[in-house]
Formats: sequence, structure tokens, C-alpha cells
Amino acid sequence: MSVTVKDILFISLFSVAASAVVAQDDGKVHSFRFLDTDLRVALDSLLRWYAVPLIYLDNDVSGKRVSAECSNCGFKEALEKVISGQQLVWKSIGAQVVLQRRVPDPEASAATLAGTVRDSLTGEGVSGASVILERRAGSIDTYRWCSTNQFGFFSLRNVQSGDYVLNVRCVGYRAVIESITISPGVDVERELLFCPQDVVLPEVTVEGSRPAFTASEGISRGVYIRATPTDQNQYLFEGARVYNPVHFGGVMSTFNADAVHDIQVIAGGIPSYYGGRIGGILDVTLHDGRDEKLTGTAEVGSLGSALTLEGPLLQRTTFMASGRHGYPDIFLTNKPTTGARSDLNSIEMVTKVTHNLPGSQRLSLSGYLGRDTYDKQVNDIRGDRLSNSLRWGNAAANVRWIGVVSPSLFFHASAIYTRYAFDAEHRLAGVENSVPPQFYNSDYAIEDAAVRAHAEYFYDQYHTVLAGVELVRHWMRGSISEFSSQLAPMSLSGFSPWELSVYLQDQWRLVPSVSAELGARATSFVARQGSFSAVDPRFSLLVSLHDDLRLYSTFSSVNQFVHPFRHSGIFLFYPSIFFYPSTEYVSPSTSLQASLGAEKYLRDHQYRLAIESYYRMTQKLHEFVLDTVYNTVDDLSNALIIGEGIVYGVEATLHKRTGNFTGSIRYSFSWATNRFAELNGGEPFRPRFDRRHEVYAAISFSPFDNWAIGAMCLLSSNQFPSFAPTGLKELAQDFLVGPEVRANTQYAEPIDINGGRLPGFQRIEVRMTHGFSWWSVPIQATLRLLNGYGLIDPFVWELRQSPDVRRKWRATFDAPPLFPLYPAMNVSARF
Repeated sequence: MSVTVKDILFISLFSVAASAVVAQDDGKVHSFRFLDTDLRVALDSLLRWYAVPLIYLDNDVSGKRVSAECSNCGFKEALEKVISGQQLVWKSIGAQVVLQRRVPDPEASAATLAGTVRDSLTGEGVSGASVILERRAGSIDTYRWCSTNQFGFFSLRNVQSGDYVLNVRCVGYRAVIESITISPGVDVERELLFCPQDVVLPEVTVEGSRPAFTASEGISRGVYIRATPTDQNQYLFEGARVYNPVHFGGVMSTFNADAVHDIQVIAGGIPSYYGGRIGGILDVTLHDGRDEKLTGTAEVGSLGSALTLEGPLLQRTTFMASGRHGYPDIFLTNKPTTGARSDLNSIEMVTKVTHNLPGSQRLSLSGYLGRDTYDKQVNDIRGDRLSNSLRWGNAAANVRWIGVVSPSLFFHASAIYTRYAFDAEHRLAGVENSVPPQFYNSDYAIEDAAVRAHAEYFYDQYHTVLAGVELVRHWMRGSISEFSSQLAPMSLSGFSPWELSVYLQDQWRLVPSVSAELGARATSFVARQGSFSAVDPRFSLLVSLHDDLRLYSTFSSVNQFVHPFRHSGIFLFYPSIFFYPSTEYVSPSTSLQASLGAEKYLRDHQYRLAIESYYRMTQKLHEFVLDTVYNTVDDLSNALIIGEGIVYGVEATLHKRTGNFTGSIRYSFSWATNRFAELNGGEPFRPRFDRRHEVYAAISFSPFDNWAIGAMCLLSSNQFPSFAPTGLKELAQDFLVGPEVRANTQYAEPIDINGGRLPGFQRIEVRMTHGFSWWSVPIQATLRLLNGYGLIDPFVWELRQSPDVRRKWRATFDAPPLFPLYPAMNVSARF
């Protein structure tokens, strides 16, 4: 028989013998003091002093030490003092006291480990960092892990008590490794600071997590995501919707890179907290501003200049302000035949003020103002003159509160205002001496006022629930004068719809290597002209076959209630004239998207190989036919036709991420078709923004610490515009044929959908950068060589005399002469 059983029998026999006197001894008091005493010895002392029978297992008390003291204590108080902190509980059974090991309650003993990962230099949250909790140093058996959200917040719930190693990693930062102890039921919060690590990244390209779009640093040709035009993408500036921030012709990048902290790019598998656009998502977050001292960046170049300042403003308050002025029209030289010249300017200002509230809370105010102007004067050999003036821009403001309600609940709320405006003026003079100058004008504006609330609840290690609500009030107004036979006069007024969206998403980790996102977005669009409701399901699945190999698939549905109007004539290469709402005569567009892909990391994550296939079907696609012959269109819905569009393709990308030599190469194949019953005999045709084949390559090499050389090449196949206009015409209201005055006549050439194509897009850029110091100020000088495509007007207007007596003038698009490379220089200094 074991010793433990003997002890139990002995105590039991003793308890039977002493049971007769328990009631008499219960009122005894005693004083004692134990200093690092064996627990068994302390219990035996209580048994001897109070004559109360105790029953316990030897394994429950073996090896435990106790330090306790008590003065004039009764038995119950003395017993509580002795077993405190020993994971033991007691209970009375008849005249006996039984000691038992405390059975841990998973909910009571577990704790939450939460916190924020920040950049040590800027104090801003680091998104996408991996937070790994290991049981011991060097363990390959990860206990728990998660990723930080957009603001650097993370939460691990139901962590059992014990000693762990916290390992936090992110590309571009030194890993943070520290020991941490979790006590039962005690939540732990950590503020982790990441030190940037010297990692050579591409100097020419800026890419998202997926190879869906291409842009160049400082200079961009626009963002095309899978045969989707730029105005179908959703641009979010600090959470505020910006309708058309792309600058003229893509000469300047959409936002100043010095002011941008992070850009989230989503081409497929759209989460439920995004919606309203059938294209891709670009979510831009600005720098908060440094809290230590005033710093800045100043840049002067041949294409534009910029200034960025950031630093402390008041106590616990920081600011960031950035301004940029682009003047690429220096390359738009006079044409010898017409003397025509284009004046092009772009101005952009962004600012953000952040105040750190007590606890993990922040209040920020951000603003954006962008304005582009384009002026062109075209002269005929007869002295006729056509003056064109375009103005467009965006303004946005956002007040946002960000806070951690509890270690497992993250929340932010916003109040937003945004405005987009477009104005066009066309003045025709000198056609006939007896005819006064003719003036045509178009103006448009859309304004939004919105409130939004978003919450992230880290339920447990398997589920993270995201939910939110957004309410938007739209105001739309505008008018269009007739300045082309392909665009009839019309007005857009009295539209002020409400748009309410509610979304829910569960990030579900089925097993450690398989995770899914299940969600939906419900939207109600209410206006005097018609009301609509829709529910968009969202789904994605990620399977990690190995640390270096992942497979993923996505499915998403998007309903679009506010649509961009693009015209195939004058605005084929310019921004949208206006946006219009869905009504009882204008149906919402619905897009269904699916994708399947794989990612493979090679050589310790230095290389990334990705292949992705996708399919998107758009129902109730909108197009306009405005080439009227004898009647004008006074309502937008009268010119609207409804069709469908399909695009599918595959993308393959190889990306070298770190080292002195970095770069990427991508090949894209896409097949896009649109079909309208009223066009092309009901047969499908290629949309204007389809790029069947596209090859993109970018490299960056740093041979020395202060030198970097980069190159970028983009080649795409010929593009088919939806409508191929052979020219733009303004028709005479009254015109003379000899002595006879003829009545007003409408005239337009027929549309040939596939009758013409735009030339393939080829862009080459070579870049050399040298860094040096002048009076302890870091300076960087850059020389770029850019080819003509994407830099100047893709086509040049030229006014020619028309042999057709029914027309007063004709403006055509002619390809400009292409020079090999344009030099562009800029010098920037950080202080």
C-alpha cells in the first residue's frame, strides 16, 4: 500500500476519534507565523492546535511552501491564511474538512493579451504585423498568433496563465522579442515599438499585396484594375470617399507619397466593410505627424514641387501638412501647324491633426483639397479659334475617433464631408465675321455628408467579428450645354438620395492552417426618384499548406447605386464629367467577382511568386448613346442603355523583395467583352479600358549606399474604345449656302464601335538617385528619363476646315510625335 493511502487512512481514523469534540474546539483561537514552511507541516500544526480533522491528498500539498501569519485566529481564518495562493479549496463534510486541488475555470483563469504595434520613429500604428505567442524561447510550436489591424491594434483572447515569449515581426522592421507572464484572469496590455530596418525596396514602383495595379512613384498613368477604368474604383482618403482624385492624364500620382502612411489595395475578395464600386479599392491612410520635433521634406523638380511638414502642435497633439503643385505642361510644346499650346496645372493639399486622448484613444481631423486645370487653344489656318477650359477637383474632410473600448473590442467612428466638381467651357470664335462667338458651358458637383461607425470584436482565438454602419446623404446637381453632337444638352438637379449600409463579417480560423472570411453588406438606397435595396455576400478562404505556400479563393458581390458618366468623345481621355444616381429608370449595376490564386515564397521570403485567376460578371452595365440626328435628349435616362460585361484573366508575378537588387515582373492576360442589344447588332465588343496583354517589369539596384538605379517598363496591347469617334463636331444652328439661309439641322456621324482602336500603351522610365548631405541636411537628387506616352496629351486636338458645309468646324485627335525620352529632374531635402 502506498504512503498516500496510509496517510488518508490515518487521518480518517483520527477524525472519527476526534469527531465528538469538534463542536467544543471550534471556538479555539491561536496565533502563529510560518516563514517558508512546508505546507504539510503547516497543516499538521493546524490539526494539532484546533483539533479539527483534515483530509487531503499528499500529491496536492507535496513540495509546496507557505509563508503566513495570524493573530488570535479561529480555525477557518487560519486555514484560509495557510492555503492562500496554493491552488487549494476546502469544504466541510459533516465534522470533517476536506482539502482539494482547485479545478481551473478556463474562462476565469484565462486572460487577454492586447496592445498596439507602433513605429518607433513616427509613433504610427503598423498594420499587418505578425504577433506570435510562443510557450518558450525558440519554440517552433506556436501557441497563438494574430495580425495587427489597419491601426496597429491586436488582441489575443483566452490566453492561459503561464510564461510565454512574444515575437512580433513585420517586413521592414526589426523583430521584437520579449518574455511575458500571463497571470490567471489578469489582462495584459503592451505597447510595442518597431525599429525600422534597412531594407532596400523598389525605387520605381509602388505595389499592393496583390499584382492588380501599377503606379510609379510620383508619376502615374492612372490606376487600371482588371479592365476597370479609374473612375469605377473606390478611393478612400482617411475613410472619406473621394470620387475622382486622379490628376490629369496621370502625370502626377494620385496622392503625395511623402504624406501617405499606408495604402490598402484590394482587387478581388472585397471585405464587407467596403462597397459601392464595382472596381477595386484604394484605401489611403496619412501620417499622423511626429511628436518629437518638427521635420519636413521639400522637393523641387521639373514636373512639380512639394513641401511636407510634420511635428508636435500642442501637448499630446501632432500635425502633418503637405502641399504639391504640378506643372507638366512644360512638355506640351507648340504644334507648328496650329500654334496650339496646352496649359496644365495641378494643386493638391492634405493635412491631418491628431490628438492623443487618455488611454488608447485618438481624435483626428484630416482634410484633402485637389484641383486640376487644363486650357487649350486651337487655331485654324483660316483664323478660327477654339478655346477649351476644363476644371475639376475634390475636397474632403473627416473627423475620426479611434479607441480601444476593452482589450478585445476596437472601435472607430467618423463624420465625413466630401465634394467633387467639374466645369468645362468651350468658346468658338472667328468662324464667320457675322456670327458672334459661341460659348458652351457644363458644370457639375456632387456633395456627400456621411457618418460611419466600425467595431472589431476579438471573440476568441477562432473568431474575430467586424461590424459597422454607414449613412450617406448625396447631393447632385449640374447642367450640360451642347458643345458636341455626341453630347446633348441636359441637366441633373433635384437628386438628394440617402444611402444606408450595414455590414457584418466573421474572420474564422477553422484550423491553424485554414482561415475564412464570411460576411455580407446590406444597402438601402432611398430617393424621391426611386428606392433600392440589396445584400452583397462576401467570402474568402485562405489555406496555408506550408509557411511558404498559400492558396486562396474569393467571392464577392457588389451593387453600385451611384455611377460615373464617361463619354467616348471629348472625355475619352479626361476625367468623368459627373456622377448620377440610380432611379426608377436607371437600374443599379451588380458585379459578381471570383478569384483563385496561389503564393509561394522562395529563399527565406526574398522572392515571392504569385499566380491568380479571376472572373467578373457585371449585370445592368450602363452606356449612353447620344448621337441623335433629329431630336435632343433632355433627360439622362432617355440616352441610357443597359447591357452586361464579362472580364476574366490570369496574372503571374515574380517579386524580389529585399537586398541591393530588387524588382518585379508581371504578365497579365485578360479577356473583356461588353454586350448591349442596341449596339453592334447585339454582338459583344471589347470595352475601352481592356488591356488584353500587359507586361510590366521594374528593377532597382543600389551598388553603393548613396546611389540607386531603377528602371520600369510597361507594355500593353492595343485598346478598343467602346465608341470610336472619327471627330468632334459642333453643328451650325443656321448657316448660309450661297444667298440661302437654311434652317436648323442636326447632324452626326454614325457610330462604328469596333471601327478604331487606341494604340498600345508603352511606357519606359529610367531613374538614377544620389543621396548626399549639405550642411548636415540629407539631400536626394533624382534624374528620370520618361518616354512620351503617359506624360503628354495622348492625342492632340487640331482644328481643321471641314469640307462639309453643314459643319462650322471639326476637331480631330491626332497622335503627337513621340520623342525617345523626356528628362525630368528633382531635388529633395529632409530636415
